[in-house]
Amino acid sequence: MPKYKEVMFVKGIMQKEVLDGVRRADPRVDKPLLSKIVNGICLPNKPTLDGICKALSCDVLDIYDRRELDLIPSDTPVATPTEGVNPHTQRTRRRRADNPFYNLTVEIPRDVAERVFDKESLRKLGYLSVTDFVRHAVDKLAARLDKIEAKEKAAAGDTHDGE
Repeated sequence: MPKYKEVMFVKGIMQKEVLDGVRRADPRVDKPLLSKIVNGICLPNKPTLDGICKALSCDVLDIYDRRELDLIPSDTPVATPTEGVNPHTQRTRRRRADNPFYNLTVEIPRDVAERVFDKESLRKLGYLSVTDFVRHAVDKLAARLDKIEAKEKAAAGDTHDGE
């Protein structure tokens, strides 16, 4: 059971004061929700818990026992990761295995992006959308790579024939 009441009593802080502090971190928290958290009915999310700890000037472990924070049941089997690959990466790869599309995220200067990726600008350049442009660019790269690999394969074949 969380020790909110004990910590508040020792520090002389009322629940309303905690609520005021928590609302600075997470304005969605209201009096009934904070009451449920304090009484152990539900767990706070990270911003709310950070706000509570800040309002109480305490650490998370002053309120919760480490076992209370462990949300994974102890009888849940933990998948052993492939050597050198972290478990998050494995889950992501499994999820993506069924998806035939690659999601690309890039960071480019905002002023350039807003100018070039404007719908009118893209149409002037012959593209329907940013996605259409990227697909065309990737298709061209794939074609170039195919040519390079074909040349490498031909060169490797010539080397083996000549030996």
